[in-house]
Amino acid sequence: MQWHIITSSKGGVGKTLLTLLLSARNLELGTTTLVIDLNAMNADSGTLLVGGAPKIQTPITLPHLKAAEETEQFGAENIIVQRVYSFCKKKEGVIEVPYAVGWPSNPFNLYRPSLFADFLYTIKESLPAIKEKLGLEIQSVIIDTNYHFCNIFSQLEDHYKLYKEELKKENITCWFLWVYRQLENLLEGNIGADKVYMSARLMEKHFKHDDNSIPIMHVITPVSLVSSEILSKALSQPQESGEKGNENAVVVWLKNTVFKKPEEKANAQVMIENLDKVALTSKGNYKNFADWIDILEKTRRKLKVFGDEREQEGAIFLRTLLKALGNERPMNVIPLWNYHPELQRYTDKRSDDHLAYLMSLEIYNSLKKLLV
Repeated sequence: MQWHIITSSKGGVGKTLLTLLLSARNLELGTTTLVIDLNAMNADSGTLLVGGAPKIQTPITLPHLKAAEETEQFGAENIIVQRVYSFCKKKEGVIEVPYAVGWPSNPFNLYRPSLFADFLYTIKESLPAIKEKLGLEIQSVIIDTNYHFCNIFSQLEDHYKLYKEELKKENITCWFLWVYRQLENLLEGNIGADKVYMSARLMEKHFKHDDNSIPIMHVITPVSLVSSEILSKALSQPQESGEKGNENAVVVWLKNTVFKKPEEKANAQVMIENLDKVALTSKGNYKNFADWIDILEKTRRKLKVFGDEREQEGAIFLRTLLKALGNERPMNVIPLWNYHPELQRYTDKRSDDHLAYLMSLEIYNSLKKLLV
C-alpha cells in the first residue's frame, strides 16, 4: 500500500492542490485510490471530489472505535467513504476510472500522533469492506490534512509501536509544503526547531522505504517563497483595475516585479524568477531531513555574508535553494514552480471533473516529470 500524507504549517500553500494532483496521477497510472480529507478548516478536496464527480452506490460507514473513545467531538466514531469516478485519457481513448473519497463523520476532530496511527490502521483493516461494498481494491491512500507533520508524527519512540507492529510493511510518505518563514525559523534554530528534527528523525527511521527512498518529500511552491511582509506589500499595491487588494494582487505584483520581457508578462503561467530551473536540475540521491536542512543553512549563511545585503526575505530563499542544489536536485525535493492564475480560488469554483481539469494544466505535467 502506498500512503501519501499531505502536511504543512500554513493554510493556502497548496495542500489540496497537491492532493488532487497526486490523485490525478494515480488515475492516469491506473492505481485505485482512496482520497481522505482531514482538512477540517477547509474541507476542500472532499467537497470538490464528491461534489463534482458522479456518485456510484451509497456511501459506506467505517467504524473508528478508538476515535469514539478518545475524542470529545460529537459523532467522531465513523469514517464515511463514497465511490466516485473521473475520466482519464488513455491510449484506448477516454475511459471512466473509479476511486473513493473519504472523510471523518465529524471532520473537526484533531488526530494526535497515537490516534493518527490508529486512524491509518483502521483504514488498512477496512480495505476488505471497501472492496466488498464499493467494489474497489484500494492500492493507494492520499490524505489531505491541515497539520504540520509534528502534530501527527510524534517525537517519542513509543508512539511508533503501532507502526512497527501493524503498519511496518506499509509504504508511508509525508509530503511537506514548506513556508519561507517556517524554514527561516528552522535554519536559525528558533522555538520548536528541535521538535521538528526529532519527528523527522523518527519518521525516517520507521518509514524508510525498501528502495532506500526517503519518506519525507520537501515541496516548494511559489507561494512558499513569498514572505508575509512581501505578500502584504503586494496586496497593498494598486492593481491594473485601479483597485487594491483584489484576488489577482499577487499575480499582478509578480508580473510587474519579476518579469522583464513583454512576452513573459503575457504568459498565463506565472513563475517566480528562476524557480523553474530547480525543476530542470538533474536528479540526485534522496537526502535525509537533517542533511538537506544543513545544506540549506550553510548555503544561506554564505549568501548572507557574501551576497547582496539588500536582498531579503523570499528572494534569498530562492537563491539559497538554487545554490544548494548545484547540479543535482535530491529526488525528494519537489519544486512545483508553475503558478496558474486561473487556479486562484479554484476551491470556490465548480467543475464537472476536477481531476480531469487539473490533468490538462502544465503544473500536472511538471509534477509527472519530477516524480519519474
